Amino acid sequence: MKVKVLGCHGGVAPGYRTSSYMINDEFLIDSGSAASALTPSRQREISDIFITHAHIDHIKDICFIVDNTFYDDRPVLNLRSTELILENIHKHLFNDILWPDFSKIFVDQGQTKALLDFVPITNYMTFSNLKIGHCSVNHAGPAIGYILDDGKKQIAFTGDTGPTDEIWKMANNCKNLQAVFTEISFPNNMDDLARASGHFTLDQLLTDLKKLERKDIPVHIAHFKPRFFEDLMDEFHRLAPERLHLLHQEDEFIF
Repeated sequence: MKVKVLGCHGGVAPGYRTSSYMINDEFLIDSGSAASALTPSRQREISDIFITHAHIDHIKDICFIVDNTFYDDRPVLNLRSTELILENIHKHLFNDILWPDFSKIFVDQGQTKALLDFVPITNYMTFSNLKIGHCSVNHAGPAIGYILDDGKKQIAFTGDTGPTDEIWKMANNCKNLQAVFTEISFPNNMDDLARASGHFTLDQLLTDLKKLERKDIPVHIAHFKPRFFEDLMDEFHRLAPERLHLLHQEDEFIF
């Protein structure tokens, strides 16, 4: 499995891109910055986006991917998540108010193919030669995390979350877990705000990682908030154990 980091920050500022991962050069997990990171011709090749939750920093570039790739020969862009998350995105974003409802706008002369489709996922579905599982995590929305399994190796994406349980249970059931992609959004002195908003501090994450039975799994960290970036960097370099790694835009991993 290949993971390319298109965006990994918890907010927008010059040089900061919000959450988006490209998997096997084929599909995305979240699309907070995919249009900012990929050329229009490359965006045109994206046909599926798995979404962790409906917050704007994880979905905003779906709007611009659609806008940049409005061609009659473009594959339908499938948004995949739980039925409720998709309903929220459809109702509150692609609603002909904030953005056109491209699921009702046809791109072919025969008026048979819309550009956008909303496709609810099933648990442990097979997609692009991967087995993809999901579970709820602790973030307002609702929100989910994913486990990707190529039959030999597995990787976990928690998405945005604070202290949680189910994703660690799923990870513990993996036979050959290779990595966890998760988040830290606030410094330790903002513990109350982190808990209220469903995000990790470093201390919270280290406590939660005790639920992961294997202690040698690399843990990749995203979602630093730009406002607190310097404090988070200082804290991370002083206190984070070696298996925690800070993600950077354009990072690539092969598992």
